[in-house]
Amino acid sequence: MLQKISVILSCITFSLYAEPLGFESNSNPQPNPTSDLQLESILRADSNNGVTLKELLERANNNYSLQGQNLLNQQAQKEYLISKLAFIPTLDAKYNFNHIGAGGRISDPTSYHAQNAQLALSWTFDWSTYEATREKNATMQKTNYDTKYAKQSVYLQVVQQYYTYFSNESTLITLQHKLQQIQSDVDRVQKLYDQGLRTIADLESLKSQASSTKYQIDNATLNLTQSKLLLEYLTNSKIEGIRRANIADPTYVLEDRSDIKSLEYQIKALKYQNAQLHYYPSFTLQDTYTYNMQIPNFAQDMINNAIANPGGGFSSGGFLANYAYNHNSFALNFTYQLFAKIGLSVQKQSFTLATLANEKNLAYKKEEQKKDEELYRKAIEVAKNQIISAKASLISANLSYDNMKKRYDANLVTFTEYLTALSTKYDAESTFIQALNNYEMQKANYIFYSGQEIDKYVK
Repeated sequence: MLQKISVILSCITFSLYAEPLGFESNSNPQPNPTSDLQLESILRADSNNGVTLKELLERANNNYSLQGQNLLNQQAQKEYLISKLAFIPTLDAKYNFNHIGAGGRISDPTSYHAQNAQLALSWTFDWSTYEATREKNATMQKTNYDTKYAKQSVYLQVVQQYYTYFSNESTLITLQHKLQQIQSDVDRVQKLYDQGLRTIADLESLKSQASSTKYQIDNATLNLTQSKLLLEYLTNSKIEGIRRANIADPTYVLEDRSDIKSLEYQIKALKYQNAQLHYYPSFTLQDTYTYNMQIPNFAQDMINNAIANPGGGFSSGGFLANYAYNHNSFALNFTYQLFAKIGLSVQKQSFTLATLANEKNLAYKKEEQKKDEELYRKAIEVAKNQIISAKASLISANLSYDNMKKRYDANLVTFTEYLTALSTKYDAESTFIQALNNYEMQKANYIFYSGQEIDKYVK
């Protein structure tokens, strides 16, 4: 494990010389503890190995849940388009051919042929159709914000697992270094014991510590593997190596999160759905144009007589109009469904109650976001202070261990005191790295819960 990921922690080493994150420096200079600092592979010095956080976020777009949400978004867009197409009038083209034969004989005087072509235009407007289009538009916007929220949620999970991975890795590495030190002490004490200079209790205590550390290493290895597998699951990709990078400091601003915008459009959709239950009549316009390509002889004779004697004789009126070479029929209809309106007010009250319930939920969500913004702003401040504390603890732990090691070798302190100093040293190293990773996660939390986009802060 150490050979596979052994590179020097340059950023951590630098942070021990200078104050991290622009904090105020300590007026009392501290001795340099970096000669004994054993943290490796937490911040990768080799920039050519492993994927960065930005690359992981790009891969996260292939997450199956996001793919499904994108498809739902496309479906909502199609449904909105379909609702708009409902306003397009229908236009039908027809060709008609009729043969009338008396007694089955085409030569019979009462037999005739007729053929024509028709174009029929029909357009219906109902208030519910208009409100249904507005509902589909609001639903489309809601789904769009649902997709954005799902995307940022996955990004946040990636960030959390990304820095958890490095925290777990730091724990594993410090435990491995601790084991190396203990095993070295076991070898040294074994020789002293063979010479009668150490007790069996000291030797067996060291061996017990070595076994306990191996047990902890197994747990740390499992946690590290779990973090890596979760990253692969979230990004839907195979990950061979990971490079550490920091998130830019967030801008302290409160914006409506996508889930809040989604709820706003859900409320609009309910209002438009309620408006579809109306008391207005529907309106239908129809226009049919007919071109008679062939008309019966009797109709042609009647037309000719009507033209020759416009003021006298039998008037066929509208009958002959049907056989004119060009014929147009126009109709305008208003329809009001009387019994369909019964109980409409009760239905509208039901939708109104659902709308009011969602408005209360929206108000709750906005108050919750204000609380979250304040909480994670404070969390960033606390995380900064924890880095300072962890750094000071690390420096003290290294100095204490160096002193305790010398005194233990000189038989001036007990074995228990020495083991305590050893554990404290490596715990401080791991805690310092975890503090750095926690600071990055708190920044991501603030960005997400304040309504901003995580990927804009990752370079």
